[in-house]
Amino acid sequence: MKKIKLNRIMFSIHSWLGLFNGLWLLILGITGSLLVYTMELDKWINKDILTVQPAAHRLPYDSLYKIVRARYPNAMGVNIMGLPQEKTDCVSFRIYVEDGRKTMARWDEMFFMDINPYNGKILRQGSYNDIHSSFLFWSGEVHWNLNEGPIGTLIITIAGILLFINILTGIIIYRKYFFKALIFKAPVKWKNWRTGTSGLHRYIGIWSLVLNILIFYSGLQMTWGSLDKSYYQKPAPIIPITQKIANIDQMITLAQKIYPGFVIHYFYIPFSKTVINGTDLSQASAMGYIPGTPSIVPLSESTVNFNINTGAFESKVNANEELRKKNLWDKFNYIAYSFHAGTFLGQFSRILYVIVGLSPAFLAISGFMLWLRRKKIFKANNQLRA
Repeated sequence: MKKIKLNRIMFSIHSWLGLFNGLWLLILGITGSLLVYTMELDKWINKDILTVQPAAHRLPYDSLYKIVRARYPNAMGVNIMGLPQEKTDCVSFRIYVEDGRKTMARWDEMFFMDINPYNGKILRQGSYNDIHSSFLFWSGEVHWNLNEGPIGTLIITIAGILLFINILTGIIIYRKYFFKALIFKAPVKWKNWRTGTSGLHRYIGIWSLVLNILIFYSGLQMTWGSLDKSYYQKPAPIIPITQKIANIDQMITLAQKIYPGFVIHYFYIPFSKTVINGTDLSQASAMGYIPGTPSIVPLSESTVNFNINTGAFESKVNANEELRKKNLWDKFNYIAYSFHAGTFLGQFSRILYVIVGLSPAFLAISGFMLWLRRKKIFKANNQLRA
């Protein structure tokens, strides 16, 4: 009797949390799956715009970033989004802008700009917050904060916590079916849409359980700060860098000498001196991958930092050395982002994450359908009793 009562309580909690979280699961699941291959999809969809005709002379990065700065003079800084691998690749920049509303959370708004590296022509530009500029980049902002800034991040964090509770109640409800479902010994009954949906809900929920726990835990790790009131405090004033900025190409070359074979995924160029969440953003920084680094380590954990005015080397972080120094739990947290982005097993895990990323959306829809059906049955039984 106690077990039956516990199951009813757990089912009720599971159902109501599922209903509350349904919309967020749909949003996070769909946008998360898109994020796995955002850059590749963007390049493919916009290949007519972003593919350039090679020429004999290529402009240095030091000239290209100045085009961006001229367009966004009040920007806090820019990232070169990966160095072009092919001669037909354009150079992409991400621009961080602060307009006085910024909290400790992050910038007010991000913009993007793609430039032809042979003639300096701007091929495309827009805002991450504008769906008309780029649906893919806009969906990334929706995934991060519902396009509502710090408050949106807080909503996502609360939804993530409730989802963990939802997962725990689901484990209790379906505990008898776990092993059977894993070895496909609990057949889906296709007697009607309700039994079929219920069976699929159970199978997909169990099979995607481990990966969904990893995805949502690592996501919470990134947004947990939104529960702290300091997240919403104004940071120290931003001081524009007025001195001459050192040659970018020379810093990139030096970074690749310090780490031979260094694959630079981002090169950050600050236009102001500021600290956000304990990170000094007044240094130029090359972030990327050192050959031999396990794929389970996030792709940009290794860094080389420079004095932005002189170009002198200041510090470096080797992801392999950092990983070796940490205990088991700290190791897990250090690599957690790769579980969120789906890069921990290379292309295999990325493809897997596109599929698994859609599972929360299916669970939300199927759970709502089952709840609706159950509500109708209860209503009919009450009418019969009356």
